[in-house]
Amino acid sequence: MYLTVNGLTKSFGELEVLKDINLTIEKGKVLSIIGPSGSGKTTLLRCLNALEQPNEGTFSFHDSFNLDFSNKIHKRDVLKLRRKSGMVFQSYNLFPHKTALENVTEGPIIVQRGKKEEEQNRAIELLTKVGLKDKANLYPNQLSGGQQQRVGIARALAIKPELMLFDEPTSALDPELIGEVLSVIKDLVKENWTMVVVTHELQFAEQVSDEVLFMDEGYIVEQGPPSQVLKEPKEERTKQFLKRILNPA
Repeated sequence: MYLTVNGLTKSFGELEVLKDINLTIEKGKVLSIIGPSGSGKTTLLRCLNALEQPNEGTFSFHDSFNLDFSNKIHKRDVLKLRRKSGMVFQSYNLFPHKTALENVTEGPIIVQRGKKEEEQNRAIELLTKVGLKDKANLYPNQLSGGQQQRVGIARALAIKPELMLFDEPTSALDPELIGEVLSVIKDLVKENWTMVVVTHELQFAEQVSDEVLFMDEGYIVEQGPPSQVLKEPKEERTKQFLKRILNPA
């Protein structure tokens, strides 16, 4: 077991976005989160590394690192939480004035204070892993969307996270570029990374997930193995969602 979340809530003003979220993320497993727009998927993912701070709830990690968001959270604990996870965003979030190589080394050198030469060598290894060794010295505006997202994956890996978080990593891509990004993620699955993936690619979720979680209106409506949630859902709301996605006539 890697992380257990209990009683997680998140509101923006009067808008309650997450309501009593309880889940467990198993070490070396892939959890995919699906659901309609506005269901709270991205907010949940951002809460997992404190880009958004929950109003209430507890995080319990395998190494006995615990957080209770009902109380004031110290900045050092937020930083400790963020060091545990690498985030891949919908819209890449690369530094436009830095090369692919510089984007990948930024976190390890500036934040984690790694040695420049060592981190540059590791960054080249990671860019090679995602098929972009020959693009190391190019800037984001010289790369396709799929290439930028692959740099984003390499950047997330560079901080040596225990948990990889993907926020709809293909949603901003043209259809012909989606496959190259999903292929990289599938390779990471084979390496037994612990991953949480918010996605609208249901076939991809079925292929890579150990568990699928369906959210709607801030609640976890249903969760279980992909064969159950995606093929034989128990909840009527899940059935309606899948019918609309799979038969959009």
